[in-house]
Amino acid sequence: MSSSPSESSPPSSPSPPRTAVWRALGALVGLALACVTAATGGAPGFLEHGLYDAAVSRWLPGVPTSADLVLVEVDDRTLATLGERWPLSRATWARAFRALAAQRPAAVAVDVVFDQPGPRDALDLGEEVLEALQDSGLAAQPAGAALVTRLEARLHAADGDARLAEALSEGSGVILGAAALTGDVPVMAPMEDEAPGAPLALPIPVEALRLQAPAIAGSIAPLRLAARGSGTLNMWVDADGVIRRYPYAVNVGGRAWPSLALATALHLMPERAASLLKLAALDDGAPLMRLPAPDWLPRVSLGDVLSAEPGSVGLDLALRGKTVFVGVTATGLHGQSTLPGQVAVPGVEIHAFALDNLRAGRLLRSSGVVALTGVLETAAVLLAFALLCRRARSLRSVLGWAVLLAVLHGVLVGWLAADLGWVVPLVPAWVGLLLMLLVDAVARGEELGRQRSALRRLFSRYPQATS
Repeated sequence: MSSSPSESSPPSSPSPPRTAVWRALGALVGLALACVTAATGGAPGFLEHGLYDAAVSRWLPGVPTSADLVLVEVDDRTLATLGERWPLSRATWARAFRALAAQRPAAVAVDVVFDQPGPRDALDLGEEVLEALQDSGLAAQPAGAALVTRLEARLHAADGDARLAEALSEGSGVILGAAALTGDVPVMAPMEDEAPGAPLALPIPVEALRLQAPAIAGSIAPLRLAARGSGTLNMWVDADGVIRRYPYAVNVGGRAWPSLALATALHLMPERAASLLKLAALDDGAPLMRLPAPDWLPRVSLGDVLSAEPGSVGLDLALRGKTVFVGVTATGLHGQSTLPGQVAVPGVEIHAFALDNLRAGRLLRSSGVVALTGVLETAAVLLAFALLCRRARSLRSVLGWAVLLAVLHGVLVGWLAADLGWVVPLVPAWVGLLLMLLVDAVARGEELGRQRSALRRLFSRYPQATS
């Protein structure tokens, strides 16, 4: 008596995990990438720097040309006209700020650190001569009094530090920048006392600010006290050397100090201080930037400002009522600040369009509620694909659903960034879809192979069924 097929077949091997299990693992990988992106401060995260760079330089609406922002640059022609080498003397800067004040700009934001005071050897000698004249009684005589008056005038003209402080105090709305010392080896000595100016009351804890610094450069403290406002000049540079975020505030000693852009905005719009501080606190004080088109900022050479006649109509049209940013663009002098999709630009331009981003509310948000929204959106896309895979009859239909969901995900992410300024994770959903699609394709291929093997065994066992 012959045995049945079930009795003659060898024992079956343990069945592999169900396709749904592997599909769920693929979805978890994509979701984990989205969570990592959110936990590290929001997009752009892993594998997304390049996508952000392409978006801000090609896809997102750029910063429009601002008619009320002007760059007064220390260019090569300025150095040639003045016959000076860098750094310019403080006496020259005093002349420059007086010339700018005569044009009545709305504000003058200065991206220059006056790190070296002028030489004082001759000044000290002159003061000793003055003191000797007074002690000897010669100053009381007519000839001695005239000599004292001439000497005092010469000393005042030669004291660039004093003249610069006077020019800053006389000017309207001069905002000086200083370096927050973030490195271990400071270029300049830190301030021993409290930094001049009022700290910020941000709506986020000071400890949560992205930019942390132990101190602020102290050699320009008297100048900052003479100016109308002050800010920090720091940039936020990613590991690849590209600047994608602008730090609007820096934590120094448990207190928040404004950047040059934020200090300028607060000076120009004191009535909007609360809303400006709320915007500046996005993404822990360093939101992602929207970038302008190249050469978006009108430029005026500092040499032209110093050499122009007092009633120059051209300078009046270029500077009156404008927000003037003063910085260095001379070859080899300005810092090479690399932006996404653009060539290196002077740091003063970054401060200028950071101000424009802030006052217009064109800030790209990527953390907090926005990052959580990105995680939930990624989970929704992967869950929808998992449910659609169960209903799909063929691999072609599964591939079609994957392509459709990927396109919808890309459109949604692009719309959120362009319209609302929400930068949500883009890559994790695509990674999860790809893994789930691969698992489903392998599972369907194995199932098709098992069905073919079963049919071959059936036909070989019952050949009369084929006749």
